[in-house]
Amino acid sequence: MNARRTAMKTSISCRVCKQGALHETVFRREFFPNKNTVSVELLQSTCTVCGAVCTLSAQHAENLRRLAARKPAYEGLLMGEEYLALRKRHGLTQQQASKIFGKGVIAFSRYENEDSYPDTSTRLLIELAIARPDILKTLAERANVTVPLWKERREDEKTMTAGTRTAPAPGRVIVTHE
Repeated sequence: MNARRTAMKTSISCRVCKQGALHETVFRREFFPNKNTVSVELLQSTCTVCGAVCTLSAQHAENLRRLAARKPAYEGLLMGEEYLALRKRHGLTQQQASKIFGKGVIAFSRYENEDSYPDTSTRLLIELAIARPDILKTLAERANVTVPLWKERREDEKTMTAGTRTAPAPGRVIVTHE
């Protein structure tokens, strides 16, 4: 006897009104790096009764994949998620990050939401701080800002490199002084 399996689509009830069912909808978000338009279709769920909108975990994961896929269109610019990751990694508020990089109080909010993009010198400084956290620390000290997770990140780094010795990257010159 051949048992035939059929995929059953389960209906998820609305967490707000408890009466309607959630159905998947698609919305388009546009970004404007380098004055180009980059459109990304993102997923969400909408209640059939009350109209409440939410994003389920599987939709969130897919949305992150779709957002990451837009990186090549940025031609070297940082995406909003990268500004957010820098800030969260070190436990900084948007205001603290703006102060560290010498920008207005809501600059990082605008960068994270991609409502605006920093000028080239600020972008390069932020990229340098991402690549070299010690530079972030120096800038923070000069701006009189405490980096809340500095100690934790240094301990993370020590743990990751403990007992491992890495060879220099090809083409990189290592100078030692004896």
